[in-house]
Amino acid sequence: MKLDKKLYPWADCLSDDDFISDTPSYTGGEFLNLFEDRLFTGADKSVGALRYYVYDPTKHGFPASGKYPVIFALHGAGGSLVGKTAVGWAGAETFASPEYQRRMGGAYIVCPLANEKADKQGAKRMCWTTPIADGGLCGYPQSIADALQPFMERRKFIVTLLGVNSVYTASLLRLLSEALASFTSCGKVVLFGSSAGGYAAWRMLITAPERFCAALLIGAAYLPSPDELEKVSAAGVKLLIYNGVHDELVDYSFFIEPILPYLRKMPRVQLLLPELLRNADGGVASNIAGGVQMGQHCGNNIVSQDLMYLTGEPMADVCPRGVTGWIKDVCGE
Repeated sequence: MKLDKKLYPWADCLSDDDFISDTPSYTGGEFLNLFEDRLFTGADKSVGALRYYVYDPTKHGFPASGKYPVIFALHGAGGSLVGKTAVGWAGAETFASPEYQRRMGGAYIVCPLANEKADKQGAKRMCWTTPIADGGLCGYPQSIADALQPFMERRKFIVTLLGVNSVYTASLLRLLSEALASFTSCGKVVLFGSSAGGYAAWRMLITAPERFCAALLIGAAYLPSPDELEKVSAAGVKLLIYNGVHDELVDYSFFIEPILPYLRKMPRVQLLLPELLRNADGGVASNIAGGVQMGQHCGNNIVSQDLMYLTGEPMADVCPRGVTGWIKDVCGE
């Protein structure tokens, strides 16, 4: 297979039997009407009121007497600029489908929007990675700094953000509290964070790990320190780390390799680090958005397909019953 490496930077990794797939197995927008539109006015002034969307299983056939887990899902950079469609960018829309709800036995879904704006150059301002005003450095450890030394010169800007709290963290935790208080009977909370949403998810986990049962970090644009990992682990949070080796935007060698030794020693951590992300049809995932290839970065699309092939076979041994089965397992323990 001969492909333009500018558009397909992972072209050399394809086998003769591989094919490119740019169509997920679901239709985006199909289940958005099942989500209620809400506004959270208790956010910090620096953030402003936050719009968020909620799926309530008790309003769609599940008994009010039941106790259902809560998926709290954070979209990637620019997601809020597409409005309610950001629920899909967070990998959460299909989890409101009747089939996925059946697989989980019912689940609430909460999906907040960042207060993003695009400047004249198209850059996203006030995304989840926006640092708090005073920098809020969290003691970036020397061990990780040493591991990242080869990357320091070409990625100084990214390194300066490592260990910095998001301006949204406290507000998101309060928004979560408001949502939980409105539910008839909710169970444990599972956190989803995709790309820049993964940054905010890590910061929420580090700040208040006791609030969460588990977290699915999808191409998360944050490198936690060993101390931060230990804090999350000590709280008993179950982690599923999903990052493609050839992620075009969140560099595997920068965000994953330095902490692999720590992750592999931690209990309750499952690693999903495929050489190539694939859609449900088995093809290598491609998404050339605005001329930029990000198919291997958009793991939210694959999560939306429940990590299952159309044949019914699981994409990963760590999730033999898909993400829906993983949620049921981690919340049922």
